[in-house]
Amino acid sequence: MERRTFIQILGTAMAASRLPLRAQGDDAGRITLLHTNDTHSRIEPFGPGSGSLTGRGGIARRAALVKQIRKAVPNVLLLDAGDVFQGTPYFNQYKGFVDFKLMSMCGYDAGTLGNHDFDNGVDGLVAALSEARFPILNCNLDTQGAPALGTRLSPWTLKACPGVKVGLTGVCVDFKGLVSRENHVGVDWRDPVAALKPIVKHLREVERVDLVVVLSHLGYDRRGEAIDDLNLAQLVPGIDVIIGGHTHTFMNAPRTVANAAGETEIFQVGFAGVNLGRMDLTVHRGVKLASSGTAVPVLA
Repeated sequence: MERRTFIQILGTAMAASRLPLRAQGDDAGRITLLHTNDTHSRIEPFGPGSGSLTGRGGIARRAALVKQIRKAVPNVLLLDAGDVFQGTPYFNQYKGFVDFKLMSMCGYDAGTLGNHDFDNGVDGLVAALSEARFPILNCNLDTQGAPALGTRLSPWTLKACPGVKVGLTGVCVDFKGLVSRENHVGVDWRDPVAALKPIVKHLREVERVDLVVVLSHLGYDRRGEAIDDLNLAQLVPGIDVIIGGHTHTFMNAPRTVANAAGETEIFQVGFAGVNLGRMDLTVHRGVKLASSGTAVPVLA
């Protein structure tokens, strides 16, 4: 990496590490969530002629930025909201193997599946997942007819950091009109609201987590055409954070949605890895005391 590029990335990371939190307690736990969505096999930065995206993105730069943030603050989780596959010749050539391999090297802690992750069929997805060294989370896909994929998916997982216990799960968009039947043989979609409610209840009441995070590939706002993150936040109380994907929505900061249990924050950062989402949260005994968030540009 060129010295100028490294210095710029370091400066961005250090600036992001100083994001303010609105409140803090002496014995509160603090955690930073870093996240991507819809990276679509964008391994290298956008080349010349890509308009405002020219020179942006690239997984090597993302990895350097993540590394610097992890050095600056403790308790960091790196997460992905799906659609790792499809979009560049890297997918055509390597069928997703290189994506999951590089994500593993980058240190992802968890991810979920999007509709394009089925573009090479269930068997192709299972094969590529052999390179994933992190859990793939989903609670609304029925994989009884595809046991090889079922063994690769977890309905939820726990991540324990000093002072913070995080429960994570994931949901996928309806296949109808998005994934051809032959590409999801043995895998059926279920209503994400019905699937999530018992998971959130279990994480809250049995696992006693401090923070519930949903990796969602439903889309931010589908304008009534289908269930989306805005609906999810209202219909499934108890979710603290929804890290979203699918609609390629560029958000500069999380949006807060009120519900019966308090509030849920929703965040999505575009596509192709041109931004790295960051949320800094302070929690105490299952109560979120403070949060802040921003979209950090991945620049040369």
